[in-house]
Amino acid sequence: MKTTLKKLVKKINAENAPPDGWSSQDRLQDKPEAGKVYALTGGPGSRCIANGNTWAESEVIDPAPAAGQTDDRGTR
Repeated sequence: MKTTLKKLVKKINAENAPPDGWSSQDRLQDKPEAGKVYALTGGPGSRCIANGNTWAESEVIDPAPAAGQTDDRGTR
């Protein structure tokens, strides 16, 4: 018997449904916006998608330079 993606999603939803069923609050409330930077992963307690935060909570407002990078070129 071939399992389709639609059938698999339906099965997983049924197996993991809350006791009182799914509600509109269980739906994804926000979406990523084009042109913005989001933290997908991070350490424990950091605001990122992997830690269960929303897209809005995971937006990177003031990104720090990557490790080992700096704006100082050593010319002063």
